[in-house]
Amino acid sequence: MGVKPGHASGEPYQFKRRFLCVSLLVIAVVTVLSSILLSRFLSARLLMQDAEAMRAFVHGIVVVEQASDYFLGERDQDENIEELFKHIASMPDVARANVYGKDQRLLWSSNRQIIGQRFDSNPELEEALAGKLLIKSGKVGDHDKPEHVALGNEQLRFVEIYIPVSQGETGNIIGAVEVYRLPYALFATIDQGQRIIWISAILAGFLLLAAVYGMVRRADQVIRSQQSRLVETETLAALGEIASAVAHGIRNPLASIRSSAELWHDSSEPGVHESARDIMSETDRLEKWVRELLTYSQPLEDQMTALRLPPIIHESVTSFARESERRDVRIKVQINECLPPIAGDPALLMQAFNNLIANALEATGPGGEIIISGASVSKHVELAFTDNGAGIAPERMAQVGNTFYTTKRKGLGVGLALVRRIVKRFGGTVVIASRQGVGTTVTLFLQRAY
Repeated sequence: MGVKPGHASGEPYQFKRRFLCVSLLVIAVVTVLSSILLSRFLSARLLMQDAEAMRAFVHGIVVVEQASDYFLGERDQDENIEELFKHIASMPDVARANVYGKDQRLLWSSNRQIIGQRFDSNPELEEALAGKLLIKSGKVGDHDKPEHVALGNEQLRFVEIYIPVSQGETGNIIGAVEVYRLPYALFATIDQGQRIIWISAILAGFLLLAAVYGMVRRADQVIRSQQSRLVETETLAALGEIASAVAHGIRNPLASIRSSAELWHDSSEPGVHESARDIMSETDRLEKWVRELLTYSQPLEDQMTALRLPPIIHESVTSFARESERRDVRIKVQINECLPPIAGDPALLMQAFNNLIANALEATGPGGEIIISGASVSKHVELAFTDNGAGIAPERMAQVGNTFYTTKRKGLGVGLALVRRIVKRFGGTVVIASRQGVGTTVTLFLQRAY
């Protein structure tokens, strides 16, 4: 059992859907990762700038108050030192300030209860005493640290800054200042910046996805069109071989059969006229099938010229005058003689019109009517072939016009497919509308020549 290459199940490869799913996944991952990285960068940058400003402030106070001796144990605490620490504790948004000596002992704190204590398990303090400016942020309850005692509500967001204190002359680290801040305005700015980053990233992701979707949709249409043309080319190649064999093997015998039937029809023997007429009718039908196969299998040449539709329509209708009279079907032409010219080939258009009229005649019963109307709309000329025949069932409409599909008992299924092919070759389209029990309308949208 044959399957399509590269697809074991034989089903068509869903290029657009799969590509969009992969694109959506990649864009979503990139959007989330970039938003997280940018949010963290923004938060870290703003907190670092705030900490640097705090460090400069503390260093300036230590230098002005000449407090290096106090940190080195060469000076007792006095009013000036107390004032220094109060300056630090009174900085904006400061909830607590702790001052540590080189030995990690708490020299002073805005919380008097913990002055003099020593917190050995404090790696951040150790790094600060090694000369590094550290910043930590979070909620009070998220960090189980002894110095957090009595800091406040566990849901409060804080910034913990460890500021190394250096000796002015030597630059040696002589202590550290730990500051707990509750910077509501800073956190509000960070939150707003993160919201802007996420919204911008999501919008950019949607725009990128929309652009990708447009390109993929176009690529999918091109691929489907190329596949359709490839199938059509393969079909036409097979049809060409079949049609040539059929034409060679059948047309000459058909001509002989019809000639014999004509002679028989002209004879004076009673009762033979109707039988001879039936033979000629069936021979003509077989000849028409062979002609349609040959025409459909041959490549169409793009020899387009500016054509006036009314003369071609009238000529086509005239060729069906005897057939319409025999079937008792009236053909009405409602076309303005001033219709603008269209671009096409007269022989091919004549064949397309003949096929449509022939189909309408077969679908319309005695006493019926076929109306051919035309109008100029924008850059196109609309040409409609309407009959009041039996119509087409809704479940069959999707297949109407496909090669070898026919709703007629004795149809071949290439007539309407040939019409589509001819009109499409000249840059037009075919639209079929039908209601069961009411009739069918086939509308050709043909490009104007200018």
